[in-house]
Amino acid sequence: MTDTYDGVRTAEELITTAWPWTIPAIIFYLIQKRRLRLREVKVEYSDQEFQEAINRTVKEYEWQIELNDKKIFRAYRPWNWTDSWGEMITIIKEKDRVLLNSICDPNKWSSVVSFGWNNRNIDTFLKNLIEVKKGVAIQEKIETHEKEWTFKKVIIRLFAYPFCLFLIGFGVYMIFNPANWKSQGAGIGAMAIAGAYLYSDLKMIIEKKTNARQKL
Repeated sequence: MTDTYDGVRTAEELITTAWPWTIPAIIFYLIQKRRLRLREVKVEYSDQEFQEAINRTVKEYEWQIELNDKKIFRAYRPWNWTDSWGEMITIIKEKDRVLLNSICDPNKWSSVVSFGWNNRNIDTFLKNLIEVKKGVAIQEKIETHEKEWTFKKVIIRLFAYPFCLFLIGFGVYMIFNPANWKSQGAGIGAMAIAGAYLYSDLKMIIEKKTNARQKL
């Protein structure tokens, strides 16, 4: 028996290996492209009002400021056992308007959904800016416990959990039936991403449930 493998993969092998990733990749691309759009809000404000609104939002969401000059503000909301791995917030300051954008932090684990945090970052800053303009004093934040089984989160988990299980199964298959050494690496990567999401989400649910019981 002779080894006839010449190191070149056939078209059928390439298609078999690549097709499971095609649909998720397309969905991820469309979602990310949509999120890169800037949201325009026309509003008059002074530099002092803008900075006060920033300070309130930083205090509320623990934003970590990377850039804050006359034209651009950029910050990151860190991961703190919420559903999202964190977000990058960008605000462009122009005369009588602001351009805002919040996306999943590109420096962290890939995340298809932010579980509402992208909108929350922008909406909270705008709320604070309007309150500053109206002279509303800062209010002490009252800790609230967000429900983990809302309709939106249930729908997301109905998609995310089976997809993670698929990635784990696909990763196991790629490890034990590799086309080459790169296939094994892809399998390990898929299992790591899926496992990290499942672990963090389930741990967060358990911790919140435990904390709620302790306060009863």
